[in-house]
Amino acid sequence: MEESLASVSAPPSFLVTVVGIVVALLIFSSYTSNKSQMERTQLGFNIFLFFLPLLLIVVANYFLRYGNFPERTKEEVADKAAGGGGASPWGVALFLGLLLVLVSCQSYMQSK
Repeated sequence: MEESLASVSAPPSFLVTVVGIVVALLIFSSYTSNKSQMERTQLGFNIFLFFLPLLLIVVANYFLRYGNFPERTKEEVADKAAGGGGASPWGVALFLGLLLVLVSCQSYMQSK
């Protein structure tokens, strides 16, 4: 065992230099992609924080007006199902329009 350890020599300095440069470039590459991802995440979080007060106001207004979330009885659920209640066609149209806008903006946002 000692004979094999004694026969091992240090790698050439050229090889150590090349491996060091490759590792440094890989680290720098991952750093820049992580930095851009962090900036996108921070932007999304800032947008969330921008709309958070509005959401809290809506929730607080609901609780002040109704006291708590209403609990539906089984009879109300059965009446709603029997009455053919469903989503409004305008609500569905608005949702689809919003979905189309988001899909069309997705490629634009990803290219930045």
